[in-house]
Amino acid sequence: MKTTDSWCSPTMSKNGNIVSGGAARNVRISAMGGMDEIIAQVASNTLELANANVRKNNRSKIRLVSNG
Repeated sequence: MKTTDSWCSPTMSKNGNIVSGGAARNVRISAMGGMDEIIAQVASNTLELANANVRKNNRSKIRLVSNG
């Protein structure tokens, strides 16, 4: 089992200090616009991927029909 979390790895804060652990996680969350923004982006990206997979999987079942 993985015991490390890449979001907690050392990073530089806005004031130039190197932080790790929960502080590093908070720096990264803040840089991405907060948890609400992260959740909105994940939901949006998941929906886009699901729709793309549905279109890809149904593409071979679509037939073009001409009325002319």
